[in-house]
Amino acid sequence: MKNLEELRNEVDVIDEGLVRLIAKRLRIVREIARFKVENGIKLLDTQREFKVVEKVRRLSQELGVDPEYIETIFKVIMLLCLREEVRYVEEYSSYRCCREDG
Repeated sequence: MKNLEELRNEVDVIDEGLVRLIAKRLRIVREIARFKVENGIKLLDTQREFKVVEKVRRLSQELGVDPEYIETIFKVIMLLCLREEVRYVEEYSSYRCCREDG
């Protein structure tokens, strides 16, 4: 049987992995925001969000995790990603306004 410190160390490794994955997701979200801006696509896509939530709820059920927990976590992640897209658009707009050819 593992002791408390070993178990906490395992959780710490998982937490580090989660942070790295969220950072990667945010980098990709900035690329998505750039694509949306360049192609005149609105930032908020409620159909996509619905599909993501449905997918992660199904996966959570398969893994024996309460779907409500996972839905809550993913809604927060998606909200933060939307904020990141808005931040990108604001920075992009500011950049384009300052350029001589913009």
